[in-house]
Amino acid sequence: MSEFVQVEVSLLGRYFTIGTPESEQGTLKEAVRLLEEKVKTIQLQGKIVETDKIAIMAALNIAHDLLKTKVGEGLEMEEFQRKIRSMSEAADKALQESQQTLF
Repeated sequence: MSEFVQVEVSLLGRYFTIGTPESEQGTLKEAVRLLEEKVKTIQLQGKIVETDKIAIMAALNIAHDLLKTKVGEGLEMEEFQRKIRSMSEAADKALQESQQTLF
């Protein structure tokens, strides 16, 4: 069983500490890079300026891209669902923290 480590990440100008198995640290960093890429694409379009809406749109884009790919490329369904759940929880946390700073 892999040890858990705390990874500091920055998204939309906010800093987060995320716990992840040490063996999946690289995957987490790649997920952050992918999310940053989607966020920048949405920001460059200039149609959406609210941080929470940008995060939601980026998450939806990633989920859509993921659903278009085939699940059987080395990921077992349970691992696939766990990764999706983890990304969803991270997005929920970011949105919740974003809402707290607005009010």
